Amino acid sequence: MKKTIFFLIWVSLFANLNSQCRAAATEVVGNKLFHEVNYKDWPGIMPVINDMNRVYQIWVNGCENFYYEGRTEDLNDCLKKFADVPADVREVVIRPGPAEVKTFKGARIPYDWELIIVGGISKFLTTLDRGSKIWSKYPTFVIYIGKGIALNEIQIPANVQVLELSDLKRRYVEGLLSGDKTVRGWGASRLARLDLYDEDSLERVVKLLKDEDEWVRLNAVGALSLFGEKARSAIPALRECSKTANETLNKRIEKSIQEIENAKNKTGLEKRHAKLLSQIATFVKKLKEQEH
Repeated sequence: MKKTIFFLIWVSLFANLNSQCRAAATEVVGNKLFHEVNYKDWPGIMPVINDMNRVYQIWVNGCENFYYEGRTEDLNDCLKKFADVPADVREVVIRPGPAEVKTFKGARIPYDWELIIVGGISKFLTTLDRGSKIWSKYPTFVIYIGKGIALNEIQIPANVQVLELSDLKRRYVEGLLSGDKTVRGWGASRLARLDLYDEDSLERVVKLLKDEDEWVRLNAVGALSLFGEKARSAIPALRECSKTANETLNKRIEKSIQEIENAKNKTGLEKRHAKLLSQIATFVKKLKEQEH
């Protein structure tokens, strides 16, 4: 079922005017076919988008995420389709899972891989200073290890580039140096969500609490809560930030502190995450050795 909602969201196009605009978001649960007329920028992408294993799709201001669930052999078939897309860059990210997405009504849908396309108004973000470090101009294929996908059985096509979380982290860190507040602000959340257990990423987001722009600080405050219990070390910095904050920022700081203090211990999940990162690193290393 397709549903449209509206919510307040900052759009870079209007950021310099310090205004907010409404953005449309739609979702499709299941594998309803999409028409190629909406994807003219990427001829050849339709076999990937309409792969029968798609379980969910969400569109926000032109930025689309397509989610798929299946066996390793299904993934390999979809990877071949992605490799056939005539694009200058074809990046495949392998990261720890499992993964799930929430629908507008809060239903949880597990998935094993996704396709990300940045288009529409959202595509403007890639033109901002270092914006392309946070948002890719090209379709990106992301694989999640930890549920139904067997890492060593993945067949990587020769004409794609495989990335790990560490590769994306380097880009995001560079993105945080942007002179554009939208890139820094949203970049904080992107860096946090990339790896919720990375202490270095946590510290980089903490530094944004001293950003000259209050909106960036607001985003950093929200991003810190994503780290959960691991962000307890950031509570003093959050309280320091509140000393010169406005009411909106103060409320978000108190909310983040409460969320951090109430967060559950995830030591077991963190160890599993670290193990998967190590396995992925070994897999990618072997791929690179085979290339040479």
